[in-house]
Amino acid sequence: MTKFTPYWWEGQPRFENNTELPQSADVVIVGAGYTGLSAALTLANNGKKVIVLDAEDIGFGASTRNGGMLGSGHKVSNDHAQQKYGSEVASNLHKEANASLAYTTNLIKENQIDCDLQICGRLRTSWLPQNQTDMSNNLNKLKDIEDFNSQMINLDLLKKSIKTDLYFGGQYYEDHGAVQPRKFHYGLLKLAINAGAMVYGSRPVTKIIKKSKSNELLFTVNTDDTSIECRDVLMATNGYTRSNLSKYLSRRVLPVPSFIITTVDIGEDRVKSLLPGGHCMVETRKRYCYYRATPCGKRIMLGTRAAMHAMSAEDALPTLKKMLSEIFPSLKDVDISHCWTGFTGFSFSQLPNLSSKNGIYSALGYCGNGVAMAPYLGHKAALKILNPDQRVSVFEQTPLETRPYYFGKPWFLPIASAYFRGFDLYDNFRRVKSIKKANFD
Repeated sequence: MTKFTPYWWEGQPRFENNTELPQSADVVIVGAGYTGLSAALTLANNGKKVIVLDAEDIGFGASTRNGGMLGSGHKVSNDHAQQKYGSEVASNLHKEANASLAYTTNLIKENQIDCDLQICGRLRTSWLPQNQTDMSNNLNKLKDIEDFNSQMINLDLLKKSIKTDLYFGGQYYEDHGAVQPRKFHYGLLKLAINAGAMVYGSRPVTKIIKKSKSNELLFTVNTDDTSIECRDVLMATNGYTRSNLSKYLSRRVLPVPSFIITTVDIGEDRVKSLLPGGHCMVETRKRYCYYRATPCGKRIMLGTRAAMHAMSAEDALPTLKKMLSEIFPSLKDVDISHCWTGFTGFSFSQLPNLSSKNGIYSALGYCGNGVAMAPYLGHKAALKILNPDQRVSVFEQTPLETRPYYFGKPWFLPIASAYFRGFDLYDNFRRVKSIKKANFD
């Protein structure tokens, strides 16, 4: 019987804080995911009184629902970044992407967070032959900016990493890894609390009011039954940003769902036969499947965009099973133990963002790359709050864009789902054409 809750939640502790909310703080953080907890940790370590509020149970959102892949990078090519932002910003985007991975990996190691950290590498597989060429060209340009441990993998070497005939090669990221996301979140939560931060779940913020007092900007943060006065507010809500709290941010962050399954225990030998390299795997195709072995090594986890719009995990399950069996035909009849969904936060620029609007700070827009980037940008947001006049990140230079007729409810995502289904068909046509040409040659 399939469970429709995250596999990562099985047997894990829950944290509850039933103490009374204080009436004042230096900083109130909205959202108790990786971003909010990391920011709280840095602020508390710098002597600030910090309150973190989450609308749901602590750990309910994407920070404990993701695939647990720890990597650098973003979804914008160096060429595109140069055209849009200039060469300096494009270079710094690459450098900070690498820095985010180093920061989060070191955070785990230095604090001995028990989260099943594995530096197992990540392989990005080419769905089309052109993807292999494009990745190779982009890799060469990135290495000219700042070298990092990544190389192209040809078709022959690919077979040492994965047992499938779907791909045309790939790009290997040696320093990437994996975590158990719920354990990582819990470890980060304990660090923040031990540093002095106060974290509360099931405390939705209903309104944020800006006011001046003795020529000093202050905020009142309202919940259902309490008001908190503070100097600074950080929005760390990413894919769970709601228009009733921030119309500005909700118009600039798209809540795009991701859907994940795990198989039942199929044994270490079978998992190793399918994923002999032991890497995390992601694809270049628009459907964007990503998969890995679970930390125990006895199951395979697979995530994908079953749709661009929200749907139940029950409705998404058949699509995910189909994608799994397409990659690994031998798993066609394997039972699925867990199937779940959660929201990632996409910006229109496809880049993370750190900014301040009307005195309220925000760090969000990870576009599915949040396991390393969210703790890093939460830390950077805290540094910005501590030093408002200092630029702390290149992601302050990637503006949060919006689009006409988008007011926080993504009415167009069902249309986008249809578009991506059409793109799948077109990509499959191109694949068949490429395979026929290769066989003919």
